[in-house]
Amino acid sequence: MDFKELIEKHLDSLWFTALRLAKNREDAEDLVQETSLKAYENIDSLRSENKAKAWLFKILTNTFINKYRKNKSLPEEVDVEPDFLDPLFYKNGHYFDMEKDMFSCVMDEDVKNAVDSLPIEFRTVVLLVDIEELSYKDVEGILKISSGTLASRLYRGRRLLRDALYEYAKREGFLKEKANEV
Repeated sequence: MDFKELIEKHLDSLWFTALRLAKNREDAEDLVQETSLKAYENIDSLRSENKAKAWLFKILTNTFINKYRKNKSLPEEVDVEPDFLDPLFYKNGHYFDMEKDMFSCVMDEDVKNAVDSLPIEFRTVVLLVDIEELSYKDVEGILKISSGTLASRLYRGRRLLRDALYEYAKREGFLKEKANEV
């Protein structure tokens, strides 16, 4: 697989995660671009195509962490602009609309907002494990954390999501109210 195919294969996932981490379009675009450039410059360090996704997410996550550690601030809480429906990327010979083609089929607005409201350390593990379906071992390596730390952050992140989405789950019929026992 050549580099272009490698990036195109994982572009949607990289973009989705970058947007959820950075919380605004411009920073997410920069993050994906920096990730792609670093991956291109270090392609020789990729040991196996089977590990390409984890390798790219390690670059993305480290780039995000280093950028905000250097600036000593987390991303500003900014809503995605209304013009986000403009075509953003050119792939396989055509422009595609990231919001329409990906986000709409991945998550409901309430779920996106709940994920975005998580503190960054919980949001990161939830995105990598539950959304991107990376293995615990890969996420431990990407974030350079122990299995206990990963388990704790994942548990707490999922619990925060559960609490934030309780009313949504009832409204959508995922939860049934218990009948009052007489």
